[in-house]
Amino acid sequence: MILKLPFLGDKLPILLPELEWMLVGEKIHDGSFLYKELWTNVGPLSAFIYWLIDFSFGRVQFAYEFIAILIIYFQALYFTFTCNTRQTYLEKNYAPGLIYILLMSLSFDMSKLSPVLLATTFLLFAFNKIVKQMERREGVSDEVFEIGLYIGIAVLFHQPSMVFILWSTACLVFFTNANLRQHFLALLGFAIPLFLITLYFYFYDSIDEFKYNWFNGIFRIKQYSLEDFQSALLAITVPTILAFLGFLRQTQVSRYNSYQQRTQQIMLIWAVVALLALFLSPNVAPMQFIIFVPCFAFFVTGFFLHFRGGVIPDLVFMVVFIGIVFVQYQGVTPIFGKGFEQLSDMRVKPKELPELMKGQKMLIIGERIDEYKLGKSATCYLNWDLSKIDLENPDNYESIINIFDNFKKDPPTIIIDKQNVVPKIFQRIPALAVDYRTTTIKGIYQRKN
Repeated sequence: MILKLPFLGDKLPILLPELEWMLVGEKIHDGSFLYKELWTNVGPLSAFIYWLIDFSFGRVQFAYEFIAILIIYFQALYFTFTCNTRQTYLEKNYAPGLIYILLMSLSFDMSKLSPVLLATTFLLFAFNKIVKQMERREGVSDEVFEIGLYIGIAVLFHQPSMVFILWSTACLVFFTNANLRQHFLALLGFAIPLFLITLYFYFYDSIDEFKYNWFNGIFRIKQYSLEDFQSALLAITVPTILAFLGFLRQTQVSRYNSYQQRTQQIMLIWAVVALLALFLSPNVAPMQFIIFVPCFAFFVTGFFLHFRGGVIPDLVFMVVFIGIVFVQYQGVTPIFGKGFEQLSDMRVKPKELPELMKGQKMLIIGERIDEYKLGKSATCYLNWDLSKIDLENPDNYESIINIFDNFKKDPPTIIIDKQNVVPKIFQRIPALAVDYRTTTIKGIYQRKN
């Protein structure tokens, strides 16, 4: 609580992805249909959570961050429960939960209600079920269906989680005596959530939009900035080193039985698969490393449990603890100097708009959507990577139809054009051009009364 409470109450910077999550919840609450009337690559279950929060509290940063903290503590408790119940260490202890929460404080963006945070909850459920199958003396049961089901649900929160079906398959093949039918049962559990969500959008005549927005988004080539990598490396370097040393220490302890050694190998495979998920993620912000936290916490706990020496382990832990807290504070509210300025490119920095434009329905054309903090989103064109297929191609007949229909259905009062595409759109669609006038600010158009 000491780690998190100082940042509650709009103290943390709002990030561009976070603003998009809030806008998704707001637009669904206002009646827009996901993917059909709202173009975003946010997973359907994540969008449902954001809608639920907006329905209950509105666009309130505190609500999102407080719920994120509750989820983090639940994950820490559940991870500790799993480690103790499944006897993954030589003795029961609460160190896994302590380390888990500490690692979730590596960077301030890990306290955001991100899709990867939501998905990790269900991946932990899958981990518990896999370890339980290894523990069974009677052999593998049909509960393997639940393993696939949990991973399938995680995918609906965070698309890159789909690679964890490879993790579960490898674990069942190498560490259990599951037969072919049980492997198919796990795959069936994985497929059912995906099939049901596809069926849902099919019945609402939006299957093409669902495929374009969500399913195909994972395979798009992404560009990362050097600043993104620097922030991520700053956050994960120390826990990566400690996790590696912890793995080496655990493998050298002879008192671990074969079941516990297999659990260590399961977590090692988790790390490899999580690395693959990272490459499929929409960005490389430290929050994307949440998917590594369970395996990091597992091995870092082993590092401290098997650290030889009197007070040395306590001293090392205090150094790590103070270091992580220092990095977190320096990234948000610097104690010394300017701080680390973590994720400066991803922070929302809205430019000042005339008072008459604030609180209006806007369409921002471009990657940076900072100004939405001062207003509401209009039309379906929320995510630029998805919207550019229409807005950059007004020569295409289908794009013209889409743009015209979307503008008439949900007309923006303010258009902020950062890509200089509006002049060509107005040239191709004069019926829209007559509704807007240029302003004294370059690239900004205002709807006529």
